[in-house]
Amino acid sequence: MKKLSPQSRTVLLTIIGAGFAFLSVAFGPIATTAQVATPTPDIIPITPDLDLDIGSTDGILVWAILIVLIIIIPILWNLFFLTKEK
Repeated sequence: MKKLSPQSRTVLLTIIGAGFAFLSVAFGPIATTAQVATPTPDIIPITPDLDLDIGSTDGILVWAILIVLIIIIPILWNLFFLTKEK
């Protein structure tokens, strides 16, 4: 298999990363105009409902981005600085 140059590897990883980002946005929660346009009444519960916190996925995209960056940054670091020494 032909070895890729550092620049082409960087471009390839950037395209793959952008593809994953677009896919995560494409399959994320969808808000239609009907949902946005209709206001919902404010209902104040008498007792707080703790069941809503179980299984919550709030912030999962932020955690996914952080995990990907933790993996991608060392790879890019090695691509740029280790290949310059050779």
